[in-house]
Amino acid sequence: MNTGKTTNRKYLLISTAFLLLAVIGAVFFYTEVKDTLQMIESEQQKSSEFSRLANSRYPVHDILMSDIVADWNNIVIIDVREPEEYSEGRLKGSLNYRLGELLNNELARRNMIEQSGNRKRVFYCHDGDRSTLAASRIESEFGGTNYTMDRGFRQIQENDEYRTYWEGSTDILPGGKDYERTPVVKGDDVTASTLIDLSLQYKPPVRTLKGKTIIHAPILLMSDAQINAFIATLGNEPVIALCNSKVSCFSTRIFRYRLEQNGLKLSGFIRVK
Repeated sequence: MNTGKTTNRKYLLISTAFLLLAVIGAVFFYTEVKDTLQMIESEQQKSSEFSRLANSRYPVHDILMSDIVADWNNIVIIDVREPEEYSEGRLKGSLNYRLGELLNNELARRNMIEQSGNRKRVFYCHDGDRSTLAASRIESEFGGTNYTMDRGFRQIQENDEYRTYWEGSTDILPGGKDYERTPVVKGDDVTASTLIDLSLQYKPPVRTLKGKTIIHAPILLMSDAQINAFIATLGNEPVIALCNSKVSCFSTRIFRYRLEQNGLKLSGFIRVK
């Protein structure tokens, strides 16, 4: 009887040890892949945000950096990122017409067409989403030969050979990690009565923000004039933004730059689901 109990104890201890090792292994595995899974989820969400806005009747074609290099003299690259991104680093000779201007400013569109002449137009951004929307807009109005640079800046990151066509820093935005971070605040701690929703498409406010006035300001899609006019309406109350995706969270940084240009400050932002 004692031998059987001892054997059972051994099996129990061995089973428990294996179970513990499996749990520890799972924790370590999740820790390793967590960032990758979150990145994939964010990229899918971001892509769907922009794809919902694109005009499916005017599809545009991707072009690889290798094909751009091969036909460099016959191509004009239109960088549709924000001026802050462009000033940090850019493809050599590229023209900067931010997405919001191309969507809302007819003069900007016509200037871009005039500058590009008869060359092939390749629209470029960080990852291809903004450039696809911009190229689709130009295709619908002007036609011509329009492409988007497949995966945007990622091609530069993945191939050192292409760095020779890049000038400036490879950081995404000025300041990097040293730039003062806008604080993340909880909804219950916000005293401001008005919140700025930076998402591309407006969604009803979440329950925890009930009683707040939500103003939708998708600044990545707005022209400079629209952004400045909107900022001019903001009073002395603390400016708090809403962030519900990778796109809108990125927009908080751009929004902060715009506010600072007008002598204001982004006091914080709330992450909502």
